[in-house]
Amino acid sequence: MNIKKPFSKRSLAKFVNMAREVCMPSVIVHAFVFFDGRKVLSRNWGDDINYFFLQRLWHKAIVCYDYSSLAHRFKRTNYLIIGSSLTLLCNRQSIVWGAGVIDDAKELPAHPKKVLAVRGPLSRKYLLDRGIECPAVYGDPALLVPKVYHPSVTKKYKLGIIPHYSDYGSPLLDKLKQDPGILFIRMEGYRQWTDVVDLILSCEAIASSSLHGLILSEAYHIPNCWIEIEGTLLGGHFKFHDFFLSIGRDRALPLQITAETTKESLSEALDSWVAGYIDLEPLIKQSPFKCYFS
Repeated sequence: MNIKKPFSKRSLAKFVNMAREVCMPSVIVHAFVFFDGRKVLSRNWGDDINYFFLQRLWHKAIVCYDYSSLAHRFKRTNYLIIGSSLTLLCNRQSIVWGAGVIDDAKELPAHPKKVLAVRGPLSRKYLLDRGIECPAVYGDPALLVPKVYHPSVTKKYKLGIIPHYSDYGSPLLDKLKQDPGILFIRMEGYRQWTDVVDLILSCEAIASSSLHGLILSEAYHIPNCWIEIEGTLLGGHFKFHDFFLSIGRDRALPLQITAETTKESLSEALDSWVAGYIDLEPLIKQSPFKCYFS
């Protein structure tokens, strides 16, 4: 007697994605988004918004490449949008709009099908050095979040600290976590993707070792400073400088967090903040699909 095994959660996610592709217009996005059945696992906000935010921005169903057997089988066009995915996920069917390089010492796994825009000028130079056409159009598409989500949030905290997900449990943060005037914001484990935005907006200033913590702060015009907690992240400082150059405000080095760091020392670092600026119209015009703003 043959007993059929139940679907695994990964198989279920693939089946749901296949149904989406067949039944409705969809966009295949290649990003580090992970599912538990049909639910996004919320491992890293900066990657996850490739699924959540792009649905709002484009009014299209989003299918994740790694959960699409059709995309693999028929080598369908896929999009690299938000994140440092160029040197990690690019293939010959990839169209790039806003993604960046994580480390300029890494080689591309393949040349992309087309480049519409990249995160910043360092990513563009990386591609040009390899003979790949790339227009001088910059911007992480997460900078467009305020154009689709602009809640009214009361400021409740003097300072918000956003550790990279790999830094959150660092003992170097223990002293700061005892300060009631500081809100610690996690980029993983959230309920709704907009919850992270709401928490950031509840702070008068932000200190972040997460790149997308800094990007969101700039997008919503919140004073911010770049911090480093448990040493250099994967790829070093490349992605940070790439972004800072795109908004015309490069920063030399991050503020190193120690066990003795206080809210006052972070406030001193924040005193030197000057808002960056980027004209987002070229990025919007290069979008592969119509952008819907509210």
